[in-house]
Amino acid sequence: MSPALSALRPDGAGADPTAAQNLRLNTVALILSTASTGVLGLAFWAVAARLFPPDQVGVASALITSAVLLSTMSTLGIDVLYERFLPIAGTRAPVLLRRGFVLVAAMGLLTGAALVAFGPRDPLFQTPSAMVGFPLMVLVLAVFALLDKASAGLGVARWAAVKNLVHAVAKLAAVAALAIWDHAATIVLSWTLTAAVAALVTYAVLARRSRRNPRWHREPDLPPRRQMWSYFGSSFGIASLWSIGPLVVPLIVVTQVGEAANAYFAVAWAMISALYLMLHLVVSPYVAEVAAHPEQIAALSWRMVRTLAAVAIAASAGLVLVGPLMLSIAGPEYRAEAHGLLWLAAAFLPLSGVAAVYEGFSRVRRTLGLYLSVQALMTVVIIAGSWFATRSMGIVGVGWAYLAAEALSAAILIGPAIVWLRRVGNGAPGGGVEAKGLLS
Repeated sequence: MSPALSALRPDGAGADPTAAQNLRLNTVALILSTASTGVLGLAFWAVAARLFPPDQVGVASALITSAVLLSTMSTLGIDVLYERFLPIAGTRAPVLLRRGFVLVAAMGLLTGAALVAFGPRDPLFQTPSAMVGFPLMVLVLAVFALLDKASAGLGVARWAAVKNLVHAVAKLAAVAALAIWDHAATIVLSWTLTAAVAALVTYAVLARRSRRNPRWHREPDLPPRRQMWSYFGSSFGIASLWSIGPLVVPLIVVTQVGEAANAYFAVAWAMISALYLMLHLVVSPYVAEVAAHPEQIAALSWRMVRTLAAVAIAASAGLVLVGPLMLSIAGPEYRAEAHGLLWLAAAFLPLSGVAAVYEGFSRVRRTLGLYLSVQALMTVVIIAGSWFATRSMGIVGVGWAYLAAEALSAAILIGPAIVWLRRVGNGAPGGGVEAKGLLS
């Protein structure tokens, strides 16, 4: 059996692929899965737009978007701890998995309940059952999201790719089959219940790998606790800031432009957010492989940069060439209202690639201060820009806000990213700086 095939075995038996092979395998799987789930996500909203009233689609999209972003916040930065430190956790990996998932599940309940208690109830929650079910939805989606980085940390990000693809197919089938009940709750349940099943199965196979693979039978090689807490604090801040903008923007659209406009926004943003996610998911296998194989940092860094550049260019081209046609599937009014948002996204996605590259480098070095500051600045620009721009431009105003934020971020981060690439090129292997020194 080839190394690549043996690595796909659920029990993790057999030799793992080399670092370069594993990075390529996981990255390609994530790209293909994210592209497929983006198309299927658009199909999900297109089917919902055809089969459900626009106001119900708008409410459902606001609920789902809010739950997804709250679930990201609920991971508390544990996801990036998994990505960075599970590769070197050794025998502690199973315990770290269990504790992390329990904590994230509890936070999902808490943040979901907080939005119900203090958020805008009237636009979002049409029934008491919706208020009761929303915290459970956030719990499910928080666990679902955490599995992505846990898979990367265990060297099998491709398993998360399979999970996401299966969920995309299952939720599409469910919303079409259950459309006889044309309420927002049907759309929400189709999304949530299928995610719960996919999450349970994926967690089971990851827990098994952490117990049985020889790589996690070794002694832990974790950094001092103080360094891990510092990394955790910065990661939590980044995750929170990354969540706030996308969480608030749909609420701004609902309150400033209306529920029907949010339906148009949701269909277009399903494509854009999938491509955003693709850019940042490419970083996860890189961080995990460098943590496990620091002596290959130069080759792995350049491979990640080339991959991100190709993905960003392809994503922009896809939005310009294919995006309007995909909007037409949902209906002519969706294309008329949202095509401008796609054009702006095609402009800011390559700029986001600069931030994704620097994010990977900062996680490898465990120095997240600059990236955290830039995320805080971007959050302010996105929220303030969306608030003012949607008043006169409608949902296209969100695109202008994101373009301004990403341009500012790229201008700040491109210099440090170039410096890092030069440093690793002169360092390990074969340079004057040891590989491990570049990671501290």
